[in-house]
Amino acid sequence: MRILNLGGGMLVSALRKLGHEVLTVSFDPHADIVVRQPFFHLRLQRLLAAKGFIPNVLFYCDNGNLPLLLDPQNVPWPNVWYSIDTYCNPWHIPYANGFDLSFVAQKDFLALFTQEELTAQWLPLFCPHPLANSAEEGDRDIPVAFVGTVKHSNNPDRQPFLRAFRRKQPLVMLSGDYVPIFRRACIVLNQTAFSEVNFRCFEAMACGAALLMENCANGLSELFTPGEEILPLYMRNDATDAARIAALSLANSEKLREIAIAGQQVVLMKHTALARAATVAEVFTCLLAQQVHTIRLAQEQERRTALVRGAFGVLATDFCGPQWDVYRNFYLDAASGCLSV
Repeated sequence: MRILNLGGGMLVSALRKLGHEVLTVSFDPHADIVVRQPFFHLRLQRLLAAKGFIPNVLFYCDNGNLPLLLDPQNVPWPNVWYSIDTYCNPWHIPYANGFDLSFVAQKDFLALFTQEELTAQWLPLFCPHPLANSAEEGDRDIPVAFVGTVKHSNNPDRQPFLRAFRRKQPLVMLSGDYVPIFRRACIVLNQTAFSEVNFRCFEAMACGAALLMENCANGLSELFTPGEEILPLYMRNDATDAARIAALSLANSEKLREIAIAGQQVVLMKHTALARAATVAEVFTCLLAQQVHTIRLAQEQERRTALVRGAFGVLATDFCGPQWDVYRNFYLDAASGCLSV
């Protein structure tokens, strides 16, 4: 299958390992086609023609940047949108009207798509990078670790939570490469921006550490069993509760290791990039067999166009202050249909 990947490339390597031909288009300088600004589908087709690439499907992965494709409703192939950070990007939902199907990373947000009569399904996140197995691990000499952005602009609760936890329980707190720390940690502490099941959950478990996670929805307990594959859940932003669970778990090293091993096994079996790529490829095969794009191109194009443009109107409101005038004006023009194809 020839897959055109826009935006984030977290599944590209896995799709290629499964034997698919994948061409990437994004702002990333390592993409097969590097672009500098958003585009309409006609320009996209010209770029692909120059590469001699005719896709079977288009797969647009949310990568936290501004939308690349301004008229997804017009592409002449089955197209799929993967919304990851829906919680801080409400424009994702009207934008999904331009696609034949949407994957939604956080389960609680699936209803926002289906209530709008959009075709959507839950596709949880995963461990994005292949990691060495437990046989290559050294000593677990770090009781509890956190690796991530401490002062997170979308998560003002994180820094005070981590500081409060550290006053009650020793905590190695770093940013940067998580792998060497997680391979040494007995427990990895996770704290999220919006009670989402984020990449860190899967990364920590794949490294063989026991995950200490907040009590959240978004399918967490459907993916992992607390007390068996992850540690018992702490109340969100309750550092005392989290430190209590960590101390009890460290006091029972045998049970702690059992949980860590069980968690690692379930992630490596079910929640890798390769596993998600296999699911995505199965969906693509079904969409191709049904020729869903022909239905999209034949029906409600005016309505789809209006809704997609509405997404750009929502996005434009996020740009506050004169330093963002260029972006705000661009997406206001996109919302009003004033941009040239």
